Amino acid sequence: MPQTYKRNYDRYTLEFKLQTVMLANHPNVMIKDVAEALGIHPVMLARWCMEHRRGQLKANKNMKPRKASPKRLPSSADPLAVKEDELQAALKKIQKLEKQLDTKSMELDLLKKAERFLAQRTKK
Repeated sequence: MPQTYKRNYDRYTLEFKLQTVMLANHPNVMIKDVAEALGIHPVMLARWCMEHRRGQLKANKNMKPRKASPKRLPSSADPLAVKEDELQAALKKIQKLEKQLDTKSMELDLLKKAERFLAQRTKK
């Protein structure tokens, strides 16, 4: 009796599909080149593009997060998520600098008031 085994298919998130379709829709970019760069079959990418045009592109309902294999190198981070993290870090830094500016402005105002007070006091 032949031995059967379960095939392990790659499943892609809707976000990945949309980003891939946007890359493939750029002018002067061939679907074949995008698919090759991402390691997917060009026919699959062409199907995603067609589904996107028709408004039928959707997430896979059986998509489950996979744990990274300890033997594999960690996959490269999602560029969109990296940019989002950088944006959040920049916003936190801006808020911190605004607080410091407010503090320094208050200190400067206080010193000006103290200078005027002492100047009035020495006139008397």
